[in-house]
Amino acid sequence: NVLLIIFSSPLRFADQIKPAKGIGKYKYLRKCHGDFGSYLGARPHSVKVGVHRDVVLDIPDRAWIDDVHIRSEVSSDFKSAKVCVHVETTGARAYLNWKLTDPSGNVAASGTVEASDDGLDMEMVVSDPKLWWPRTHGTPHLYQLQTDLVLNGEKLDSKSASFGIRDIKAIFTDEKTGEKRFCFQINGQPIFLRGACWAPVEGMTHCWRHDRATRLLDIAEHGRMNTLRVWGGGYLPHTKFYDECDRRGILIWQDFIFSSGMHPSGDPEFAENCRVEVEGMIRKLRNHPCILLWVGGNENQMGWDFGIGGEPTVGNELFQQIMPEACARLDPTRIFHTSSPFGGRAPNWPLEGDWHDYTTLTFSPEASVPTFGTEVGRASTPSLSSMRLFLSEEELWPEGHDPAIRVPGKPAWPDMWQYRSVGGSWDKVGPVEEFCDPASAEDLIRVLGTAHGEYLRRRVERHRRGVPDGSPDGSRRCWGNTIWRLNDAWPIIYWSAVDYYLEPKIAFYFLRRAYSPILVSFEQTADKICVWVVNDSPNPVDGQLTVRRLRFDGTSRGELTTEVKVEAGQAKRCLDTTDFGPVSLRGEFLHASFAGLDATHLLIGERYLHLPQAQLSACIVNGKIQISTDVFARQVTLEMDGVAGAIFEDDFFDMLPEQKRTIAVINSEDGSHVTIRVLNSEQVQVQL
Repeated sequence: NVLLIIFSSPLRFADQIKPAKGIGKYKYLRKCHGDFGSYLGARPHSVKVGVHRDVVLDIPDRAWIDDVHIRSEVSSDFKSAKVCVHVETTGARAYLNWKLTDPSGNVAASGTVEASDDGLDMEMVVSDPKLWWPRTHGTPHLYQLQTDLVLNGEKLDSKSASFGIRDIKAIFTDEKTGEKRFCFQINGQPIFLRGACWAPVEGMTHCWRHDRATRLLDIAEHGRMNTLRVWGGGYLPHTKFYDECDRRGILIWQDFIFSSGMHPSGDPEFAENCRVEVEGMIRKLRNHPCILLWVGGNENQMGWDFGIGGEPTVGNELFQQIMPEACARLDPTRIFHTSSPFGGRAPNWPLEGDWHDYTTLTFSPEASVPTFGTEVGRASTPSLSSMRLFLSEEELWPEGHDPAIRVPGKPAWPDMWQYRSVGGSWDKVGPVEEFCDPASAEDLIRVLGTAHGEYLRRRVERHRRGVPDGSPDGSRRCWGNTIWRLNDAWPIIYWSAVDYYLEPKIAFYFLRRAYSPILVSFEQTADKICVWVVNDSPNPVDGQLTVRRLRFDGTSRGELTTEVKVEAGQAKRCLDTTDFGPVSLRGEFLHASFAGLDATHLLIGERYLHLPQAQLSACIVNGKIQISTDVFARQVTLEMDGVAGAIFEDDFFDMLPEQKRTIAVINSEDGSHVTIRVLNSEQVQVQL
């Protein structure tokens, strides 16, 4: 057998196009949007052409199975479920032997039915079903359906499909207040979705790298995430990715692969091509319980609004007819959302639908707490060890480089840092003004990463509290936060939480702490500092909340306590610290503890603090790193010397006076020496 494939140049094809107003030339090709520029990090941009998945020669027998579609309907009391199966076969009239296996491996039901040219529908009832839960709320139980097509006792074809029994309802209106919501109730429980956007795993070829993908999923789990958004500007991940997410209990916000503005309309051939693609995606993925919803793509209507303004005049057929019709016909159990973002008086409106964070570039009214944040973040760099893998020492910090900003808008970083980033990226960094001026590459990396992390922490904490600062508690507006983005396809300086070399950036650890299922956080307004407890675990929590006012040397200036009980899914303002009286901005901090969790609150930016010199010590105890300090230690940083890709249980954290912490090494990358740095102490080293 000979397969001959002739590839034409996509750039030459695009050059011949005379596009409609507002439509990019490359939109007339069904190809990864990220290939046509350097946004993902390729310099110069890299347009891939070729076969990047397996080529399979499939010779059918006298009859074969075309498709198996499984969906479940759970009773209102969750004590039984109906499993509905539709099987399509082609060829000779044969019989279908089927077997349903429960998550424990026991056969729950089986049978034999005659195949039909019009498709075969089966129903089976499962008593006391083991439900599929997101990983933060239970076990993602999986059932297995085996189907064999048999003719005269001979098996001609077979398919095996895993699926989960779960109930997902989208809530668009708060039944008590009538306010807009974008909330998902899973198995009867509203669940705050927290996670990141998934970019292409590898940018050079787009070939699937399962080892990289599973490492990234491991890191997402370590980051306490339960949701990933497959970004419409990339490409569809391998089926193995969805199998992993099914098994791990990670929900998938699934964009169709359309991005950045509208697409052509009025061309029947192009429209048919899009319809076949969309239908193929739905058929391929609809059995996966991890799929949360279908979304038209990334920043389509918003891209038009940013570039031209107003309602799109082209491309509406795709998002208003082709996609919703295909979803309703092929997978009516899931909602279709027009685009990400979409909803409200503008495509990117924070109080309806989902919202993308452009607050570095625009003042966005009412955006402190959106209904659902699907792209939230700031720009920062990889670690110094990772930066050295794609920048020379001269590029990393040119001789005589001055990072001081004396001209408005001038980036503090060297020119090659900008080249290895995206146009305008300096405008997207976090609150760097809160930190001391950097004097070296290492300093600037720490400032950018910490500013990124502090921004994520504050925004995630506010999203999870669910109301703008100072507003009454009791009704959570926001029910989801996913950052842009989890990973990098190329070495780049931008918005990711994990760099190309699979090392979590500084911001990742801030995010991990902010994603704790039970969250203790401080809310500071012009008049008050209050302490909240947010419970996004599946069970109620109760106990004593203690808040202390401390000097950085450990001297106590007061303590407040209250008994707290917070139901699952509830966010509660629990304690007002006004009784502390005036608190020194530069010499004191507040600390809250509840149910084995704690939170530290600095009242002013780091550069203004009067920190005493800390005496830090570290040693290895049972294979873990034990760290202790005598006074407040600002930003304890663990670095695995000489390697990129190391992962710690926690990193870039503050320590209380007289505190001792033990940190596990999750992935050493074969490193053995760990350097521990603190802003207000001499560094120490330990050997694993």
